[in-house]
Amino acid sequence: MLELKKELEPAEILNEAITKGITSFYVAYSGGKDSGIILDIIAKEFSQYFKGVIFVDTGIATKATIKFVEDYCKERNYRLYHLYANDIKRQKDTHVGKIGEPFSFENLVLTYGFPKQALHTITMRWIKYYSMRNFISQRIKAGEKPALISGMRQNESQRRKKSKYLEYIYQDGKMCFVSPIFFKSNNWVMKYFIENNIKRSPVYETLHISGDCLCGCFAKKDELKLLEMFHPDVFKEIKRLEKLIVEKGTLYAKKNKTWGGCNQTTNNIESQTNMDQFVCNECFFDREYKEVDTQRFEEEMKEIDKKLEMV
Repeated sequence: MLELKKELEPAEILNEAITKGITSFYVAYSGGKDSGIILDIIAKEFSQYFKGVIFVDTGIATKATIKFVEDYCKERNYRLYHLYANDIKRQKDTHVGKIGEPFSFENLVLTYGFPKQALHTITMRWIKYYSMRNFISQRIKAGEKPALISGMRQNESQRRKKSKYLEYIYQDGKMCFVSPIFFKSNNWVMKYFIENNIKRSPVYETLHISGDCLCGCFAKKDELKLLEMFHPDVFKEIKRLEKLIVEKGTLYAKKNKTWGGCNQTTNNIESQTNMDQFVCNECFFDREYKEVDTQRFEEEMKEIDKKLEMV
């Protein structure tokens, strides 16, 4: 008979990480509700280990998201480490790039075109993971034993519930990822979010995601219209890149010269790695499920607003 995994509380998971030698917690913050909750927990209950917030500027985020993260951290007096994908340079020549070229989103699309589901792992590494790894390497050199705190939850989707490989503490070389709310349900998340006055990126109101990365891996073409209407800064950047691919992109890139066009299948989703889920927790891995969850969340918030108006 299979032994059921004990469902640990956030503090139990974080204390387990500490017993493993972790000395510093850095919260990977996207502006979403899950990462906002763990940020609140760490700041309140593990302040002696909380060293700051990490936000990676992917080069394809909304200005509204970036401003929200900066303002939120300033408001709550959280130290913010703003990382940039453009700052990470290629160390050697390869068939997809020359030494010294930045791992920017622009260089990614000029090489591969706009990424689809199958290219998500490569995209994640280029515009998020390499920046995080560089930051963690610097902290290790400074004498710390750091961990990146992720908002990933096992019960966030039906797919994750069935996964045999997800762990609440995950080691990838020098990188240690810890997920304090790994076992928490959507009901628990909503309750904590409301009771503790957590805020989330205003981009949720228009796109139902935080907006920290709009690479398009899981996007459908009609979502481009939403960007044009509500986030023209990202829309203009996408149209610029589409034109640039035609002018300067590789032959392969020109086959994927337009943003979006997701045709999500179970195989596409299940092919994603553990690292994808830790680093890109806000991606639409389970689009329909997330849309239902977001709708439910917003309906509950409306009910609360109605009750407050009656007081």
